[in-house]
Amino acid sequence: MTVNLYSIEHAPRALPIWQSILDDLSNPPAARVARVLGVGTRTVYRWNRTGKAPRSACLALFWLTRWGRSEVHCAAVNDCTTAVGLARALDLEVRQLRTQLAHVLALSDSGAANDPVTQLGLAPPPKRLAGAHRETKA
Repeated sequence: MTVNLYSIEHAPRALPIWQSILDDLSNPPAARVARVLGVGTRTVYRWNRTGKAPRSACLALFWLTRWGRSEVHCAAVNDCTTAVGLARALDLEVRQLRTQLAHVLALSDSGAANDPVTQLGLAPPPKRLAGAHRETKA
């Protein structure tokens, strides 16, 4: 069973506008923003002047805002809840299977070739009585 808790489909579809992102980050100097994004300072000044930046720049800074951190936190809580639920379900399944196995093992001590104990290697096959199950030749 594979659990894919987080994927690219969880990326935000809508982002706050550029100025809202900068306001939430306490309006860092253009040089700091440029250094973080790997662009020139003049580029950041132009984005600030027009009030628009490329989606990639907004997305990169979004994860540093309270909204981005909140999304990450919510995803972590949801992933944890999913993982705990899966672990509990698997634990319940293991307990049910052990109960079923115990029931099957208790059903028969016949020593048949297809005895579950013999097949699983859990215990040695029962000893047969001398002379029992002999084949007669015609």
